[in-house]
Amino acid sequence: MPEAEEYLQRTDRPAMSEWIEQMAAHFEATEGMPLIAGRILAFLLICDPPERTANELSHALAASTGSISTNVRLLMRLGVISKTTRQGREAALYQVEEDRWPALVRQRMERVTDLEELTATGLRMFSGQGERARRLRTVNEFYKWLSGEMPELWRRWEREGKPKLKF
Repeated sequence: MPEAEEYLQRTDRPAMSEWIEQMAAHFEATEGMPLIAGRILAFLLICDPPERTANELSHALAASTGSISTNVRLLMRLGVISKTTRQGREAALYQVEEDRWPALVRQRMERVTDLEELTATGLRMFSGQGERARRLRTVNEFYKWLSGEMPELWRRWEREGKPKLKF
């Protein structure tokens, strides 16, 4: 069986395609990622071998090479995939940086908790203004709580959560 045909057989299963679509939809809804970027990320999480060229991504995901190229650059800027080259190989290889995931989530969580400072500033501005201040205080209290929980959450991850993979 030719290599390209075997490759397509391993990657073109309905359940896998559906899972990739679900992941892409999740990344679109939660991260504002284009669907194709979510598809690339999902595919690179599960493909075997774990490195793929842009051409292989294009074939596996039925997407144009231009779209793959644009979205691979986006994912590289986010730090969730990396690009490598090998001597004697013309095309670059892309793979997921699964170890970068906690850092990416942590950065996003820190941006979320930055809202505590903004809502606190708003509270000072609208102090004593009844309903406006009440609404802002409710939101501020949530972000204040969340900001207080984050350091312990990350300490727990360092202590308990890091996977100790054994294959």
